[in-house]
Amino acid sequence: MAFSEDIKKVFHKGSEEISGAEISLLGRSLVVISGHKGLSSLSENEVVVRLKGGRVRVVGENLRVEKVSPAEVYLCGKIAGVEFPASNEVSL
Repeated sequence: MAFSEDIKKVFHKGSEEISGAEISLLGRSLVVISGHKGLSSLSENEVVVRLKGGRVRVVGENLRVEKVSPAEVYLCGKIAGVEFPASNEVSL
């Protein structure tokens, strides 16, 4: 069974409620974001990725996009944090 299906069962949520992105942090040097809708901004200290329900901000040092596909974004560097900013905090 897929991880998202397990989560739906544990939290008794339907697929429409848990159908967004999946974010995996591997150590402090790699973030994989599945289900993205593109990049909003990119610098060596911050990457903002669009999601179905908003945005996610990855902050750190020497950040770079390792791979982008229609399904996933791979970000490498020294990861300091992953945040979900309010819509008025991120400028496009």
